Amino acid sequence: MAARTTPAPGSGRWPSFIIRLLSRLPLPLLYLLADTLYGLLYHVFRFQRALVTDNLAACFPQRPEAEVRRLAAAAYRNALHILFETIGSLGMDDGALLERIPVENPELIESLVREHRTVITAAAHHGNWEWLQLASSARVETPVTALYKSLNRSAIDALLLQLRSRFGSRLLEARTALPELLKSAREPGVIALVADQAPRPEEEKYWGTLLGRDTAFYPGLERLARLFRAPVVFAHLQRTGRGRYRVRFEQIASPPYEGSEGAIMDAYIQAVERQIREAPQDWFWPYKRWKYQRPLYDSSGS
Repeated sequence: MAARTTPAPGSGRWPSFIIRLLSRLPLPLLYLLADTLYGLLYHVFRFQRALVTDNLAACFPQRPEAEVRRLAAAAYRNALHILFETIGSLGMDDGALLERIPVENPELIESLVREHRTVITAAAHHGNWEWLQLASSARVETPVTALYKSLNRSAIDALLLQLRSRFGSRLLEARTALPELLKSAREPGVIALVADQAPRPEEEKYWGTLLGRDTAFYPGLERLARLFRAPVVFAHLQRTGRGRYRVRFEQIASPPYEGSEGAIMDAYIQAVERQIREAPQDWFWPYKRWKYQRPLYDSSGS
């Protein structure tokens, strides 16, 4: 395994400073900045434009080219809106946030916690997943532990930790979270994670089919569910307008898990695909999600 580069002292300090300044602006002005940046990056510089278009074309081969281009433009613009919405949420209180992203059925989580003690919520990079985590923490009474991946940029990581923990969530780095999770396993709690990222080539993978394509996932969701004998709930996020979303929890797996390995991951992948097909423009497409192929890294079938 290659050695990891240690970030330089103060890495990300200037971006962090700029983000804090921008967070003081009202959302309408942030959307104006996002749209201006969209015009420059997408239409002038064409930054990652081909990547977004190619990803959509490969996942929706039956759609006409003009529709794929329209979806690509909408997805690119939405990704920038999400970025600036997240910046703006640094200055929001929980009431203002929940007015923009209500949670329809938090009682499902509370009911499952009473029955099983630990509940796992799994989301996707669809819509504003940062607002989803904040709204869940603000609305669900049970303590939430959110797992995250460090960016290895000290100032940006510190800012993200501040943002994500604003309404009471405990944040744990995913690669080192297990000991802390085990320590608190006797107490009621929710473990929250966004599980649709691509693992690194050297990391363990679960291979599933997403949008008709062989796709690698981290197997941690299933490992945690089996270890804690916890039900898994998919956090479905729907955009209802600019800067407005709705959260609905859907149980997708229940203990005891006596079947074969992979059933939980398959249920999660199916939930992610349903959500993407409902609103493909809201998934995060400017990302090399299929940058390596299954035959090169896997011969076992999972």
